[in-house]
Amino acid sequence: MKASPTTKVVVVSAALGLAQASAAQGLKFAAHSDLVVLSATAVDRNGRPVRDLVAEELRIFDEGRPQRIVHFSTGREAAARMLLLVDASGSMNGKLKTTSSQMTAVQLMAALEANDEVALAGFDSHYFGVVRFTRDRKAIEQGFTELAPFGTTALHDALDQAASDLATHGEGRRAVVVITDGIDTASSKTPDEVIAHSRALDVPIYTISVLSPIDDPHSSLFTGRERPSAATRGTEVLARYAEMSGGAAFMISDFRGLREAAETISGELKHQYRLGYDPPAGPAHFRRVEVRSTRKGVVVRTRSGYLPPS
Repeated sequence: MKASPTTKVVVVSAALGLAQASAAQGLKFAAHSDLVVLSATAVDRNGRPVRDLVAEELRIFDEGRPQRIVHFSTGREAAARMLLLVDASGSMNGKLKTTSSQMTAVQLMAALEANDEVALAGFDSHYFGVVRFTRDRKAIEQGFTELAPFGTTALHDALDQAASDLATHGEGRRAVVVITDGIDTASSKTPDEVIAHSRALDVPIYTISVLSPIDDPHSSLFTGRERPSAATRGTEVLARYAEMSGGAAFMISDFRGLREAAETISGELKHQYRLGYDPPAGPAHFRRVEVRSTRKGVVVRTRSGYLPPS
């Protein structure tokens, strides 16, 4: 049974924490502690991950000015960590939504490598840990029994906490995957505040909006063109989270969409690049970042910028 709001753990660093030995498996940036580090995903024209880029095929631009790459690593050099953040608010109280959430998690985990780690957290009006990082997929599946839909939805606050929590667990391939209907009713933070924070932390956010067919623009039953529903408007906000953090956004209303989203996310996480460069001198204001590939037809996604230390 799901814990009441008064017994939930709102801050879950301990609940999701890794042992010191596990944290040590992350990539180390020994040369400089002030590098700008970017998680990057490269895809071809068909959206398939590009697995074999080398540093010489990548270019980093900070406010439009080229920068020298001083650190480069490929996805397979360390285990990945995926934090599943699942909407457990009252708006998810429906068989389609709850079943889709669990099936999405199962599909995601099936596509990961055996040594990759997954954690499970939930949220309604608060963010709470369910299962700490583990390689035990059955433990994650069992954790879904604690996610009985209840209460209001503080989606933006939960995403902010999830990004912060994942960022404390060392370097390496990582991502937050949020499964929700996209409707926020109780957050104290705004989307812009959370987006700015996730970019600073270099945590890619993947969003999966679980919708009914009438709210899914890809469905023949979609009715939201003239009068967008709250769910439709919510997916637009989630798409901004994904774009600005270097992740991707998905809308699902059937099993095919669910499977495609899971395969895409796990495939990108498997082949996530890590790039580092020395930030140029200048005022401590937000700086736009872009990563490009010299290989024809390849698009590179990463966070849209960073805030240098003052």
